[in-house]
Amino acid sequence: MSTEQPKHVAEPILPAEEPVVRNDKRIRSIMMWCSILLAAIVVGTIAYIYGYRQPAIASGNDAIGAADSEMIMGNDSVALAMYEQVAADHGFAAGNRAALQAAIILYDKGEYEKALGYLGDFSTSDEVIGACAEGLKGDCLANLDRLADASKAFKSAISKADGNPVLTPYFLTKRAHILEAMGEYADAAAAYKTVETEYPNFGRQTAAESHRLKAESLATK
Repeated sequence: MSTEQPKHVAEPILPAEEPVVRNDKRIRSIMMWCSILLAAIVVGTIAYIYGYRQPAIASGNDAIGAADSEMIMGNDSVALAMYEQVAADHGFAAGNRAALQAAIILYDKGEYEKALGYLGDFSTSDEVIGACAEGLKGDCLANLDRLADASKAFKSAISKADGNPVLTPYFLTKRAHILEAMGEYADAAAAYKTVETEYPNFGRQTAAESHRLKAESLATK
């Protein structure tokens, strides 16, 4: 019988161990760069807010405040020039409101095309202001004899008014007048009927029933 001891066989080194270490280092490197990038974004955002945004907002608010003061004192032409400057030079809320204020003054001056340009630059999420802006657009278009576009603008104003008991019947009536001028008497009568039945107080004040009956009569001819 042989007395030779069995040879010890060394356990093999798994080749996967080294890639696992390398992958771990790669993950740590990626996380480090992500942290650096996140920090840079945070620093950049803070710099934007405090270094540009807030000063820009403050500057715009000061400028539109000065324009408002001129408007209150009745200096419309001076106020208009200032509102136009604010709209051109400032963003954020001040520049946006300045565009609407300029449009209102220009409408009163009969400069409808120019007013439409500023209305195109204006935006708001407020239902009442949004409806009034669309209504002003409709008035400008009607004065330019662009009746189909005016009808669309008043329809948009009605939608934005979202059942407001004052604005909705007001813009319904305006659109009905435009529809009558376009010869679309049945649609005009339907608009008057809505005012008459859903907003009776407004309907009585504006003689919606009489307008409806007239439109219905013309629609049958």
